[in-house]
Amino acid sequence: MICTKCNNEILEGEQCLHLGKMLCEDCYLEMLEPPRTCDVAAVHGAKLARKMAGQEGTDGLTELQKNIYNYIKEEGSVTAEQIMNNFRLSKLQMERNFTVLRHCELAHGYIENGKKMIKLWGEDTLGKMNIAD
Repeated sequence: MICTKCNNEILEGEQCLHLGKMLCEDCYLEMLEPPRTCDVAAVHGAKLARKMAGQEGTDGLTELQKNIYNYIKEEGSVTAEQIMNNFRLSKLQMERNFTVLRHCELAHGYIENGKKMIKLWGEDTLGKMNIAD
């Protein structure tokens, strides 16, 4: 059986039917719960958990997330396509990893000349959430 979204093979019994389409588990979960970069509750939870764990900067990130962070740091503002090409990521993989960086307030997206860009979180970034002691 083949997933109608990603065209990967699905093992018998692991298929998910969603809106008449046969999906693999990853595509099914993406349809139900896509990555949400602008999620106040997720930002609060991530920041609180990191604070309680004593994590700062890239502490607690996966190697890929650290590499994406460092790539943005070295390059300055980048597009999602540049990240996907540099790390050979699908759009979903890029979105999932960027979402973590956004929830930790390490990187954020913005629009420049009509183009979506990504840069590191900085002092000039609006909307920083402060977690009380």
